[in-house]
Amino acid sequence: MSEKSTAQHIAVIGGGVIGLACACELVRRGHRLSIFDTGSPRQSASWAAAGMIAPAYELMLDGGGPETPLSRLCFESATLWGDFAAYLKRETGLPVGYDDQETYALARTAAELEKLEALEQWLSQAGHAVRWLTPAELYERAGLSPDVLGGLSLPEDHQVDNRRLLGVMRRFLGQAGAVFVNARIDRAEQLKDHEGERPFDRVVWARGVDETEVETPVKGQALALFPLPHGPERVLRFGSGYIVPKPDRIVIGATSEKNFSHEGASPEEAERLFAAARAVLPALNQARIMEHWAGLRPMRTGGLPLIGARPDGSFVAAAHYRNGVLLAPATARRIADLVEGAPHAPDATDFAPSPASGATA
Repeated sequence: MSEKSTAQHIAVIGGGVIGLACACELVRRGHRLSIFDTGSPRQSASWAAAGMIAPAYELMLDGGGPETPLSRLCFESATLWGDFAAYLKRETGLPVGYDDQETYALARTAAELEKLEALEQWLSQAGHAVRWLTPAELYERAGLSPDVLGGLSLPEDHQVDNRRLLGVMRRFLGQAGAVFVNARIDRAEQLKDHEGERPFDRVVWARGVDETEVETPVKGQALALFPLPHGPERVLRFGSGYIVPKPDRIVIGATSEKNFSHEGASPEEAERLFAAARAVLPALNQARIMEHWAGLRPMRTGGLPLIGARPDGSFVAAAHYRNGVLLAPATARRIADLVEGAPHAPDATDFAPSPASGATA
């Protein structure tokens, strides 16, 4: 992408992975950025995530097939991740923990095996790499339980350390001269107090669950284990569960609660998640719990993210549900293109906000 000849003064409202990724792309193109956020990174859904970049497994979870707008966007964004991670490391000298090792998708039951068979067929027909793994291979390669019935190797499903990523993006933005403002912004009029000598030319709303049209926040609980000397080496997926190894922790997840009485974590769910992970990977019987948390994932009715222009001339990037990390680079590129007046992507209307939407939450 070419540098923008005329730098614009842009406000990004929201400091999670989507807001920061949009800010990084806009700064990279030569624009002047102010990022508004009231919480520390540790309070965001992005901090609570597992950092999976999983377009193939998401295809199975979504169930819509490989040619849906969401599936195409997921695979598009996954292809951008290597360059995005490398750029951030080159500019800051800090790695984001990007790991392109293949993911193993596992079947514990006959029903899960049928879903993997359908996923393998979808991926093969669409030209994506995929390979079956026998129970014996899974035991030999990953030390999995003999109760696992089989699995798929998904070479296009990777991961990043989401917590490192947030810190590195903030470092990059600070080095580039972006300004972080600790202020809650719910309406565009509130920005007038922060404009300085030059008004904002554009506003990008990326407030997660606080954004207009995020009708269904979904609660998710997960936990982290202390690392093991011979712990898992790659991401393991099974049903809605996962085991994601990081250098300093092993992330276990996750619940998906559309109806909940409180936003906090429950010990019963932590034990259920831990037990499910131990049943897949017996080595985890030696592990100890480090953290347990709950967070809210922003979801739009219909499940598609919000990426586009609003009638008032501002832009929105939100409602990425469980795929904020995966979709960050593609979302950032699309928002930056819109800010600069580039032609819309062919599927832009699929993710666009409703004509009546506004910024106020």
